[in-house]
Amino acid sequence: MADYATPHAEVVCQRDSNIAVVRFALTSDEDPIVYRQLPASVDQGLSVTPTLGLSNCTMANGWTIRLRDGQQQAFGYGQGGADPPAFFSLWIAKRKILSRKQWKPGYGMDEAPRLIGIVIRPDRLSYCYAPHTYAAPNSGAIACQDKSFQLTRYAADGIEYARPSSRPPVGTILLAYGTTEPRLCRKFLRLRPKGFQGVSTTVNDSANVFPAEAIGQDINVATIEVSPGALRKLVRWSGTNHYFDGDVMLLTPLAADPSKILQESMLDDSGDKFSTDKLPPGWSVIAGHMAGLYPQVSWRYVHFDTQRIDGRLYLLAQPSNQEQRPTAILVQPLARGFKTICVFQRVEPHF
Repeated sequence: MADYATPHAEVVCQRDSNIAVVRFALTSDEDPIVYRQLPASVDQGLSVTPTLGLSNCTMANGWTIRLRDGQQQAFGYGQGGADPPAFFSLWIAKRKILSRKQWKPGYGMDEAPRLIGIVIRPDRLSYCYAPHTYAAPNSGAIACQDKSFQLTRYAADGIEYARPSSRPPVGTILLAYGTTEPRLCRKFLRLRPKGFQGVSTTVNDSANVFPAEAIGQDINVATIEVSPGALRKLVRWSGTNHYFDGDVMLLTPLAADPSKILQESMLDDSGDKFSTDKLPPGWSVIAGHMAGLYPQVSWRYVHFDTQRIDGRLYLLAQPSNQEQRPTAILVQPLARGFKTICVFQRVEPHF
């Protein structure tokens, strides 16, 4: 079996006839990209064209073809978690025809047939499938299915083909509704020029808040100032597995011993909200599923990173599932609880 697999997609047009091919391939390790040849009766031999790496081309009738491909999020746990499905979106003549259509199954479902090509003609689309195994990824009989196509049934995509200046570049971090201190939020972004990279923060801590105070494999403790002269312990209880891929942040009195309170049995609670009934008086929780902090996401699946701004400590919350919105939320720990400061949205590729 391959150590890793990489999905590829491209589009090829035949300039002297009204036919185009969208094709897909999966390479193992460092193997070269090889797209399978489709039956000549289906694509008039267009799929023998060498690899071009194009995402845009134009048919003889003037139709522009655009392809954008991507993958779902990979996870370091679960069956097939490191092998996510691959998908694509397709535009013809500036109209979105397919959006996030899956061509490669994943998450342990790779036994299903894989889409290896779509042949585009003015009156029909031919979908071609083949079985797939990592041992022989380019073998197996190809089966193609024709579906009627009528361009006028699809609306023009004003987002994809908007004026270049009307939409911020992909990856831009924007302040969203709910931001209470925009000046501080912009300063935060200047302190993190690379944006928000990754959501698992159990190993890397940007503010170096937990340098050497680990009291267990998944519990770290630091002393912070929540207001002038008021000190509290900040406790981070972390997980990076299928059942608990997140952080629970707790504020406790300085004399508290979290190692005697936080037990694995507390993770057995099946509710989405962290149960506080087993915590001593004076403890407070900052976690997912709380008002103002991903109320729709379980406490088990929100991670926290730290950042000092003007001498104060803030927590950046990011959901483990990167499709959850908003992209991130910056909160300020208080003597009891927290206050939402910034809400961030990252401009994502348009699918």
